[in-house]
Amino acid sequence: MGHRVCVVGAGVVGLSSAVCIQEKVPGIQVTVLSEKFSPHTTSDGAAGFWEPHILSDTPQELVRRWGDETWDHLKTLYLSPVAVDVGVMLLSGYHLHKQPQQDPTWASKVFGFRHLTKQDLQQFPGFSSGWFSTHLLCEGKKYLPWLMTKFKKAGGKVQQGKVTSLTELADHYDVVVNCCGIGARELVGDSTVKPVRGQVYRVHAPWIKCFFDAEYDGHDFYIFPCANNVVLGGTAQKGNWNLSPHPTDSKDIWEGCCQLVPSLRNCKVDHEWVGLRPSRPVVRLERETVGRGASSLEVVHNYGHGGAGITIHWGCAQQVASLVQEALSLQQLKPKL
Repeated sequence: MGHRVCVVGAGVVGLSSAVCIQEKVPGIQVTVLSEKFSPHTTSDGAAGFWEPHILSDTPQELVRRWGDETWDHLKTLYLSPVAVDVGVMLLSGYHLHKQPQQDPTWASKVFGFRHLTKQDLQQFPGFSSGWFSTHLLCEGKKYLPWLMTKFKKAGGKVQQGKVTSLTELADHYDVVVNCCGIGARELVGDSTVKPVRGQVYRVHAPWIKCFFDAEYDGHDFYIFPCANNVVLGGTAQKGNWNLSPHPTDSKDIWEGCCQLVPSLRNCKVDHEWVGLRPSRPVVRLERETVGRGASSLEVVHNYGHGGAGITIHWGCAQQVASLVQEALSLQQLKPKL
């Protein structure tokens, strides 16, 4: 019997890790264990707009590498016949600024990055500069079911349940991969993990064809058209655990987005949604030996991605697969009965 690996968590980070492990480490049995599955994960509510950004103290070279590898993966999917099923699409649009900004690190990776001209800016009164670019967007509510199907077809097993301690899995698995996001605060006692609350609208506005991202009045407002609706956002409230839409946030988001695109005042609201981004001073992606002797357990941690889960997920998953391979090789673990 081959080695057994358990991935805890079934969001985009967990499922992509499970798939990459299957692809990179032959002859092993991978199980995904989670309390929640799609469509009830934070990843399901995300717009899925690819754009690397600063993740606290995480080294920028790592964020860039993970983001580049994820971009290449999503681009391959976009150029394949399964793009519609996966939920990957191209989306062009505008970043708008009150003051000139330094070009972003991702400028050379996206398609057609350019600075807005004075004529372009006539569309957006009050903004003095900006960029136009074409990005990839990956909708979690389609992508997660696709990853799950891929995982199961490759022989992956799925188990629903709540894990209270990683050590309780030691008798059943050779390696455990911790992808529990905000749950790491409780599961492994990581008090540095904190929520960054995001609230958005999903509206019906089929005339919106471009994305808009602008910061003014101390808020970041964004508009992302997806396959079946348009995301209007948003908030980034650190330390806020409230999973219910707040009327003040609703009003601010609505007014801010309607100021950007006035025609949105005539759109139909589908629903509001709130998710908690799992923030951490540094993304935790590392191998750890928990316990000692015969009862020790090899753990690979992969959590703390904040609002960049979809943007860097595949690059992180590739590294997870290498760490799992390393753990099995260096420790020369024996299969559990």
